[in-house]
Amino acid sequence: MKIMNNRFLSLVLNIILVFTVCSCKTKSEMKLLTFKDYPQIKLGFSSFNFLNALPLNVPGLTEMIEYAASEGFRFVEIRDQFVDLNTDDCKALAKVAMENGIELIYVFNKNLLDPSFGEFFNRALANAETLPGPGILRALASKTEFESDPQRKGWTKDELTRLCKIADSCAAICKAKNIRFVFENNNEAFFGDSLNYHGLVDLYSCTEGPGLQLDIANMFRKSARSKVEPEKILEYLPSLGDRWVETHLKSAPAGEPLDYLSDNPISVKEIIELMGKQNVIYATLELTALEDKQLCKDNHAKSLEFLREEGLLN
Repeated sequence: MKIMNNRFLSLVLNIILVFTVCSCKTKSEMKLLTFKDYPQIKLGFSSFNFLNALPLNVPGLTEMIEYAASEGFRFVEIRDQFVDLNTDDCKALAKVAMENGIELIYVFNKNLLDPSFGEFFNRALANAETLPGPGILRALASKTEFESDPQRKGWTKDELTRLCKIADSCAAICKAKNIRFVFENNNEAFFGDSLNYHGLVDLYSCTEGPGLQLDIANMFRKSARSKVEPEKILEYLPSLGDRWVETHLKSAPAGEPLDYLSDNPISVKEIIELMGKQNVIYATLELTALEDKQLCKDNHAKSLEFLREEGLLN
């Protein structure tokens, strides 16, 4: 009986050893997702994609980080919309991310003119400081100031003045901590009308510090407050230089976001080429948040296949 137990134990240990060797080999041989002509661009995804399938807590985000590493993604954008995570949570996530070779970007969904913005900004910055990777903290450019008036397209002169002051102040605070402060274009007018309202371009014209997280679909959604021609966006982006920091790859060809990446009024191919020329490093898949985790992963796979079909991804 003792001999049999020893043989059984030896067999189990051998199986564990083989499994461990195979696992290490698989991890070491995992090919990172890279763009053919612009290998410096890193491809990642937003935790928003799993918003309805996984909880936004340490276990849920750990699963996302490990999934990202297994698929060859380079980073995960943590969208902690109301800053529910604390610094201990973020330190735990940082450990997981470093073990898996994944960078982390931190996002919260408060806009600059929201009365509670300062409180959320301070908590979000403390979280962002703990994370490995590029050191990017993202907020929204607009939201609450437009919610009561569906007809408004952009900001007043007074609002723009306040926005510029807050934006540059936040960017300076972040810079002192080696964090890049950026905001995302939401549904505000991308270009202003000097006689009637101001848009996102005006905000960047009157600031020096903040960067841009460009969402390539938001300005074409039905919720956008002002129509814009794709060509005008493409003409404008080079003027931002290194202030264009990150890009949300998302598709809304008919005004509503698709579940996975596909065609868009501004083509993904044009955006990747422009990112490559301007050395914009971070490209983030932002997809529909479905309740089924496997469907979320399937939409990632469809998006990667689209990038390959476009001749962009190896």
